[in-house]
Formats: sequence, C-alpha cells, structure tokens
Amino acid sequence: MTHGIDTRTSPKIAPGETSSRRPDIQGLRAIAVGLVVAFHAGLPVPGGFVGVDVFFVISGFVITAMLMREQSARHRIRLGRFYARRFLRLLPALALLVTVVAAASFLLQNPFGAQQTTASTGLGAVLLSANLVISHASGDYFADIATTNPLLNTWSLSVEEQFYLIFPALLVVGWLLARRSRIRPVMLVSALALASFVVAVITTFSSSTDSLSWFGGPQSFAYYTPATRAWEFAVGALLALCLPRLTRMPAWATTVTGIVGVVLIAVAAVIINEGTPFPGVAALLPVAGTLLLLLVGSQSASLISRGLATRPLVVVGDVSYSWYLWHWPVIVFVALLWPDRPLALVLAALGSLLPATLSYRYVEQPLRHLRPARNWQRILVPIGTLLPPVAACLVLLTGANSGWGLTDAAPAVASAPSDGVTSNAPTEHLAVTPDAAGDDEPVGGGLRSQHAVVQAGCVNAPLTAATCTFGPSGAPRVLLAGDSQAYAVADGLIAADAALGLSTQVTSHTGCPFLGLPSSGSHDIPCASWQKEVLQYALKTRPEAVVIANRSTGYVHPELRWRTVARTDGSRAGTVAEATDLYAKALTSVVSTLSSAGIPVVVINAVPDMAGYVDRTSLAAQAFGAGDYRKDRTVLARQRGPALTVEQTISSRTTGVALVDPFPELCDDTSCWARKDGQPWYQDATHVSVSGSLRLKDPLLAALNSLVGDQAHAQPSTSG
Repeated sequence: MTHGIDTRTSPKIAPGETSSRRPDIQGLRAIAVGLVVAFHAGLPVPGGFVGVDVFFVISGFVITAMLMREQSARHRIRLGRFYARRFLRLLPALALLVTVVAAASFLLQNPFGAQQTTASTGLGAVLLSANLVISHASGDYFADIATTNPLLNTWSLSVEEQFYLIFPALLVVGWLLARRSRIRPVMLVSALALASFVVAVITTFSSSTDSLSWFGGPQSFAYYTPATRAWEFAVGALLALCLPRLTRMPAWATTVTGIVGVVLIAVAAVIINEGTPFPGVAALLPVAGTLLLLLVGSQSASLISRGLATRPLVVVGDVSYSWYLWHWPVIVFVALLWPDRPLALVLAALGSLLPATLSYRYVEQPLRHLRPARNWQRILVPIGTLLPPVAACLVLLTGANSGWGLTDAAPAVASAPSDGVTSNAPTEHLAVTPDAAGDDEPVGGGLRSQHAVVQAGCVNAPLTAATCTFGPSGAPRVLLAGDSQAYAVADGLIAADAALGLSTQVTSHTGCPFLGLPSSGSHDIPCASWQKEVLQYALKTRPEAVVIANRSTGYVHPELRWRTVARTDGSRAGTVAEATDLYAKALTSVVSTLSSAGIPVVVINAVPDMAGYVDRTSLAAQAFGAGDYRKDRTVLARQRGPALTVEQTISSRTTGVALVDPFPELCDDTSCWARKDGQPWYQDATHVSVSGSLRLKDPLLAALNSLVGDQAHAQPSTSG
C-alpha cells in the first residue's frame, strides 16, 4: 500500500471542520433517505427520489473535507488507505443485502425474467456497476421492469463508488499543480462541475432516438451515469474547498439561508415528478438546497442546523445507508406477495428499518472500523466480502436460465416484456408447432412445445422470415407485427393459423407500435426504421393477412407515463385528446396502405391493463399457490375507450379490416382477470401469458376465417 502523495500546499481546514462528525449532516441524511423511502412507499411525495441528489452533494462535501483533513495533518493523501476505508464502509453491508435478496428472489420471483434481472443487477452492484447494468437493461428508472427490480436502488451506490474512484485522484492532481502553477483544485473541480452539468442538461432534454442506445438513450444516460451526476458531487466538494476562505455569516443570515435551503428541497420533493426531465435543470433545486444547508451547518449554530441535529434525525441519519439499502427490496417483495395494497408498501418501508438497524449494528459498524494488519488479511477481507453475493447471484442466474425445472418448455434466450427493454431471460411465451396447436396445456406457466418466438430472434431484431415463421414449409403465411404485445399474443395466433392451414411470421419490437408513426417516451427507441421495414416487407411479400398487436391503451394515455405516438418533433403528446389524434393518424396510415394493396388486416384491440399484477411463477407460488387477481371491467373498458373508438372507426371505414377484442376472453361481466382458478392469464401487468394468449385463439380464428377463408389453402405465400 502506498505511503501517500505529498501535497503540502493545499488549503487550510475551516474552523469547525476539524471533526468528521457533523450531527446536522446526519440529520440531512435522514431527510434524504426519508424522501426516497416515502416516494418508494407510494406516499404523496412525487419528487422524493431527489433524496438521492441530496446524498450526492453530501458525499462530495464529506469526502473532500475528509481528504483535506488528512492533507492538512499529514501533508499527503494515502489513496490506498482511502479506497480501503471506502470498501469497508460500503461493501460489507451491500454484500449482505445482495446475498439475502438473491435468496429471496429464488423463492419469490418469476424465474422467467425477474430472477435474471435481480441476479445481473446484484453482480453489477458488488462490482460497482449496477447503474450501467440497469441503464442498459431497463432504461427508464420509472418503467415497470425497473420498478420491480429489488436491487434497482443500488444504481446510486455504484455512481457514488465510481465517483470515489476518480475524484480523490483529481484532488491530488489539483494540489500537486498548485505547487507549480496558478491552477488550483477549485478550478479543476469547477471545470468538472460545469462540464458535467452541461452534459446532464443536453442529454436530459435530447430528442434523439438513436444516440447512446446502449444506455437506453440520452435520458437514461443522464439519469444513471456519473458523467451527468458528477456536478452534484462537485458542488459539495467546492463548498468544502471554499469554506476556509469564507467569513462567518451573521446569525440572521444563517437562519434565512437555512430556511431557503429547506424550502428548495421541499419544493423539489413536491413539484418534481416522474414526468419531469431529470436530472437536468430541475436537479438544481435539491442540489442548491443541500448546498445551503451544508453551508449553514458549518457556521455558528442556527435554528435550522440545531433542528437537523436533533436526536431522532441523527439516529435515522446514522442508519440511513442501511435503510436506503433495505427499504426497496422489502417493498418490492411485499408488493409481490400482496399486490395492489398501498398500505402494505408503507408498512414494508417502516418494517425495513429492522433489518437496516441489524445490518448497521452487526455489519456496517464493526467492519467499517476493521483495519487488517497483515497482507493475507487485506486479501481475505475483500474475498470474504464479495464471494457470497457473487456466488449467490451466479447460482440464481444459472438456475433461472434453466427455469429451475418448473416447465417442460425449452427456455428462450431473449425476452422483451416492457418499454424498450431487452432481457437475456427465458420466457414462458412459446410458439406452438402446428401439429401441437390446440392440444398443449400450460404446465407451470409454460407449454410442452419446441419453438419459442423470442428464442428465434423475433423480438427487437430485423424481420427475418427464415427463423421467425412457424408452421409447415410453403404454407400460406400470416404476418404478426407490433410492440411487445405481438410476441405476447403469438401463441394464440399460431394456434388459430394452424387450424386454417396457415403459417405465422412474427416480428415484435418492444415499445414500437406497428403504426405509421414512431412512439416517444422517456426511453428512446428507434422505431421508424423497423416500422418502414415491416410495412415494405408486407407490401412486397403480400401475406394472406397482417395482424397488428399494439398496447394501444398506453399510446393514448400520456398520464400513464409510458409512450405516446410521437409528435413531428419526436416528443410525447401532452393530453389524451392529442395522443388519440396521433394514434388515429398513425393507425390509419398503415391500415389504409395495406388495405389499398389488397392485404387483409386484423387489429387486436388492447388487452386490459392489469396494473399492480405480478406473475407468481415462483418456487413459493408453486408450493403454496397464488391467489386470483382481478380488476373492475368497467374501469378498464373506460381506460381503453379512446383507442377502441379509433380502431372501430377505422374498421368500419376500411375494406378488409377486422377487429379482435380480448375483453370477452379475459373478462366476465364485472371483472377482468390476470390470474383465475390457479391459471396465470398474464405474465405481468400488461402482457398475457401463454394461457391468456391461447384464450384468444377462437376470436382470431373467426376473424381470419372471415377475411381469408378458403383462399388460404388456394395459393402459396411469398417469403422474402
């Protein structure tokens, strides 16, 4: 381990900053974690997620002040010692959490996607890269697939750890340069802050649909990466660097400044919400508020600093790291066991204080003060810390990829269940072969069949006839195209086509409807090229019919914060009326083009949106069963009303267009069912399962028969 780098000319320490213990900072940490927990528990704090930004500013301030104290006392910075202390401060508690969550996931989560997400995020968390894993796999922080990830909250820890890897070295460089030039650490940190803020603003408000696609688009890049969050740490660091040169503020000024700081954070928590472009300009509110409160706390005691230093807030602040770790997994698993029960989430958030306190008392505190004296101890500690969570996540990932033996179906290798997401997870949506169509029964959520639509590479991939056509060679062909609804309903359509002697070709692009216009949302997806490719392919190869399956309800309701049909500038619609007009224009465009070419079209109306439902295909559910889940039919019918009206109007005005309505197959007179009599009709809140898809076989058969009929047997289809 290095003996350190000599930096004798760095700034002095401000009065009152010789101690690392600031009770008011602990109180501020309590406020930050309270905001995040309240938001995740579903309480009316729409901007509670800005608590993470408060943490970032605090971290920048505290770490810089700590390094300054060491430099002032020893005239050098021992980077090896710094990294070792950060490891012991953060990793043991995180490793324990990841290990426990992996075990809970094994028992409680669906092995067809959810467990893979948990395992890969857990590996990312202990390897300091959870933010990159989540950004690449899930994109939007508020998307369904993200919010059901029990380790979603670890993204911010990875950002913080990545900052710790780089920033101390930057400070050392600044202090070394100060000995030989006029460049000061303040100048370097200011440049870093400005560059980071500019990148954050540009990417937050970017309208590009193609750039930074690995991260899920510019907005996801802005949300998850240290490049766009470094300015928040840097603001705290600049305060620590400048404090020695600041004069004492009068008592009235500290009081006013403290009140302004509190108001800024409170306003951010109230007016910022999931739809706010973030962390662009809006992040200035919590960052500035935190900066003012840290400044006030470094002055003489004031009303605000004394309030933050009260015993209850300090106690919560002490356990804030552990509480932040534990609250979200507990909430996710409670929501899985007792879905659609808001009070259960609040109780889960409060109950998570128990494991958090135990972790703080018996893991976090003892190990953070551990100082291995021998080389073998320095090696054994990190190995002993990282080995259990890494092993647990690898076992979980391996077992989930094999389905834990829950289904006879051959696992698929790619699934895309939500807005813009591609997961390397097996799926239960398996396309049946014609000789088995209509005969197979669901087994453990899967089917005894040989082909998987997603396994064949038919999701989020270019249209490919060779691998995405299911049925006898040379049979007339039906083309199924749409967003993730297309792969979800594929089993039912393949069964219907088989009964008519037809084959089925599938192309599905998550978050991209098969319409005449692309979609737009917080997750950037390049839709236009795929839409054009599919339409041109259909016109060239002339299938017997084109079946369109989109999540039309989502595209007409901007308040769902999912996606709408894009405006001409690529942005989202702002109202239901505007979104509906765009949807009507986009659907009319593609349907009229196909109809004018003499190609019949079947439009599958929206399946009911079962918000709050989570598939209980887990070991625990297999052992103890899972209860039925339903929603009020009237409410769901009203929700899809605007899109249904558009589809009915287009069908009535256009020759060769039929509609298939899933409601009669998934709903009774009063309720729509996601799970009924032990059978999962849905795999998640918006996608039907194999069982649900096969319930659509008969109406699809009737629609195709009315449009195609015996003509399907009279002429071979052209494949291209």
